Amino acid sequence: MLSSATQAEKNHLDNILPKLKTLTEYFSEKYNLAYGPFEISVTSGNAIAMGGTKFKRVWAGLFKGAPNKQYAAQISFVMNPRDICLDVGFYFGGAAGRSINATERRELEAQLNSLGISLSDAIIGNPDIQTKYNSLFDYGFKAHSNGSPASSEVWYNEIRTVTKSAHIIAKITPNDFGIIENSTIDFFVSQVIFLMSAIPAPNTQPTPIVIKPMTPEQRAKQAERFAQIGLKGELYIMENERTKLRELGISRTNYPRHVASESNNFGYDVKSLDENGNDLLIEVKTTTRTREDLFSRSFFISNNELSVFKDNTQNYKIYRVYDVENAPSFEILELDKLTTKADGYIVEY
Repeated sequence: MLSSATQAEKNHLDNILPKLKTLTEYFSEKYNLAYGPFEISVTSGNAIAMGGTKFKRVWAGLFKGAPNKQYAAQISFVMNPRDICLDVGFYFGGAAGRSINATERRELEAQLNSLGISLSDAIIGNPDIQTKYNSLFDYGFKAHSNGSPASSEVWYNEIRTVTKSAHIIAKITPNDFGIIENSTIDFFVSQVIFLMSAIPAPNTQPTPIVIKPMTPEQRAKQAERFAQIGLKGELYIMENERTKLRELGISRTNYPRHVASESNNFGYDVKSLDENGNDLLIEVKTTTRTREDLFSRSFFISNNELSVFKDNTQNYKIYRVYDVENAPSFEILELDKLTTKADGYIVEY
């Protein structure tokens, strides 16, 4: 697994494979009836040079759709030493199986392509699947196709013709204690595994597409995930405002101020100053989607935020932060120029 590492590093990596295997066995058993039947595999991939040491991408996954994992659909767990994280998501095999003659390879590649068409048809033709698919990109999943990043609306069309190595993954980073919690992995798997219901198992009849509801624990992790994304956006804007005020030569105590860290009742997240030294009330709306993503153009605003805006129309701004976990950027929106629509009711009894 390591070509130029210390014995301690080798021992550390040796311990990872059985842990990933345990993950695949757990999720295979948990979801086999709803989305399987699954096979599991554990292996190591190509080496990545890091600081004079070559680490391999330790990999484990559960797969379906073909007896050869390289030509199947997978839910995979990849130790990513370059980004110091665990890549979790849906993969189509890389179609690189060895010891296969040309005729067999063509047959397997055609079968892999049929899996891509099956999934594409399901996303296009089933509104529930499409809604669930689109929601993946609100949690930080990223789509890749044909060796490049792909938008959510492009990916499910491209897999009809270029299936191999297409994937949708989320990078799960360790917490402040250097640990990736099992409950966090469980949440991300629970969001993406429904895609496997559109993958037919070999020599079996198609089964109904299933979307299992989240458990209370998974819903708690969902709320935690959205809070984490929101906080990252607020901290990004705080740093931007510090830089802006410094460049403007404005120095005033408690500016900028991260008021959202003190209370949820302010109706905005950051208090700063404009170029004239006047108060600037900033509501930060953050997404893991890119600016080009069509679904990044809408967000939720609370009644309290609307109320504060109406009382401060001249100095209340919305900063929309895009792609916060990869290449963050933002644009300034004026709320009175946006279209709002009612979505839900407050009921008093």
